[in-house]
Amino acid sequence: MSYPLDQITALAKANGELVLKFAEIARTGGEDYAQIGSKAATLFVDQFKELKPGTVPSFRSDAVTSLLGEVEKSREASVSKIKAAVDEWQGSWKDLLSQTTSQQELTGTIQAWFQPLLKKSAAEPEKAKVPAAPVRAPAKATETA
Repeated sequence: MSYPLDQITALAKANGELVLKFAEIARTGGEDYAQIGSKAATLFVDQFKELKPGTVPSFRSDAVTSLLGEVEKSREASVSKIKAAVDEWQGSWKDLLSQTTSQQELTGTIQAWFQPLLKKSAAEPEKAKVPAAPVRAPAKATETA
């Protein structure tokens, strides 16, 4: 890449793609959990339909175990997708930064962009050191009879 701006743009694109992948993972994971929740609600409602007055419901453990297994599979799938997305993002950063002919040039450009902000924040504490004007006490009102 010829200009540091090209690299910065490419890194911002890699960051944006990572965020989009995280959003997609969250969406699909949410859909999976909604489906599992629907199955769980149906399971419990069906068991209450079979309930006779004066008896205690006996929840079938095999169905609950199956639901918990689905939750675990969904979680593991989400974790593996997140890991793959982060690995791809790290690879993008590594590739882009390794292409830099002069990393000092990239660092200098970024510092130049943020230098006005650093000067402004350094100047603000000096303003706080300037003594404030003395506060005058309000004039007392005199009573007239």
